[in-house]
Amino acid sequence: MISNASLQLLKYRRHAKRLFAGPGTLEAAAYRREIIAPEEQASFPPLLCLDGQIERITGAPAESTLAQELETATRSSGVHAPTIAYHLKDVALVDGSVYSGTMRFFVRELKYDGQAEPVEIEQAALVSSYYGVKYFGHWLRDDCTLHLLADDLGLPPLCLPGPTGLHVEHYKALFNQSCAPTFRARIRHLTIFSDYHHNRLRRERYERLRAVVGARFPHKGRRTLVYLKRGQDGARRWIENEAEIIDGLTRSGFVVLDTATTPFDAMLEALVDARLVVSLEGSHIAHCVYAMPSSSGLLVLQPPDRFSANQRQWTACLGIRSAMVVGMRGQQVGGYCFDLSEIQQTIDLLDRALA
Repeated sequence: MISNASLQLLKYRRHAKRLFAGPGTLEAAAYRREIIAPEEQASFPPLLCLDGQIERITGAPAESTLAQELETATRSSGVHAPTIAYHLKDVALVDGSVYSGTMRFFVRELKYDGQAEPVEIEQAALVSSYYGVKYFGHWLRDDCTLHLLADDLGLPPLCLPGPTGLHVEHYKALFNQSCAPTFRARIRHLTIFSDYHHNRLRRERYERLRAVVGARFPHKGRRTLVYLKRGQDGARRWIENEAEIIDGLTRSGFVVLDTATTPFDAMLEALVDARLVVSLEGSHIAHCVYAMPSSSGLLVLQPPDRFSANQRQWTACLGIRSAMVVGMRGQQVGGYCFDLSEIQQTIDLLDRALA
């Protein structure tokens, strides 16, 4: 039976090896590299917005750069990297990192609490990603689809502690993806996926999970207009003039879904029939990935100082048109203001594009 002391010793030995041999790579550590989906060319429909919106953008989230986000927002074509499975032997999982030879594959920082007993695992596939363990949106888009890769290869899933909450539990039950978090382990054979792009294989996995949602919440033939209100979880980010925006949109036929208070079933029942969704940028938009119909439209209200274009990739993958309105900094910390007339004009742009 492996002990915490022996795992710690293994970790420090591998740190010492890195000092002399240099940091190892996933490619070098793997005894087998399996290309599951090849590289492919991609094209992206234009991100719809009014003139002058992009010039308002001043910053990006801490994990990205403004140049990267602007390139993602404005490009018309690109390359989707291949999806690769790296198979490794004799692996240690210690405090949120995977160690093999001189390689350290970092997922998240976990401090040992003195209680988690290490386990020995014969075979598994890692279904936790760097962003998925921190953000609900990435967990829902990335880690739930990684789970399907593990299933397809017949490998038990291995996950680290990640986002929590009722929505996480609802999706785990809906997708039948139960995975108890592992803190420390010795693993004889571990598979780690490189699965960062929205290629055809990602589209196929999205559609499999969308089919699960569609079976539970069938379309009713309506084409609803939805304002998806962000809850208070995550980074402090809110709309100071939200009451004005909600009043204007509800007068135009929008229904309001509050991700903090609307029951899970009611939220997905409305989203599966949505023609247009308007929402502040954030992880909560990931509910739309599995519920919004193709040929619908998503309008994201973007803070100017933390602009994120990640929705452009999955919307293009699923045939959903994407638009944005860039707001202004508000009077309070984490507050932003958005012009209602600009929102309404951009809705018109989306309407014409969908027509």
